[in-house]
Parts: sequence; structure tokens; C-alpha cells
Amino acid sequence: MRRAIPIFFGVVLTLIGIGWASQGAGIMGGSSLMDNNPTFIYLGGALAVVGIALVAFGAVSKTRAGTTTAM
Repeated sequence: MRRAIPIFFGVVLTLIGIGWASQGAGIMGGSSLMDNNPTFIYLGGALAVVGIALVAFGAVSKTRAGTTTAM
């Protein structure tokens, strides 16, 4: 269950980032504020990268229920 949370939010952030970047590039129509605005290309790309990192973190992380480390 703990792995599913970052994967879910990562997928959502990636999709939103792709939407923002495509609106900023003028590929996907929508808000007149975002159309052909390079700022949203950069923001969307950064958001998509963060989302991909969350998906990778969730996929790689291991749940260690019940294990303790002695120090």
C-alpha cells in the first residue's frame, strides 16, 4: 500500500505536467493564458519530471514492515 501512494501521485503529476507542457507549446488548446506560453512548457516539463521521479521512487522502494536495525 505504501508503494501505491507515490506511484499514484507520480502518475497524476506526470499527466498534469504533460498537459501543461502541451498547452504551453500550443499543441493542446484550452486556456488562452497558457496557449503558446513558454513558461508553461518549462513548468509542465518540471512537473512531469517530478512525477516520473515519484513513480520511480514508489516502484523501487521496499516496504520493511517489522524489521528493525540495531545501532
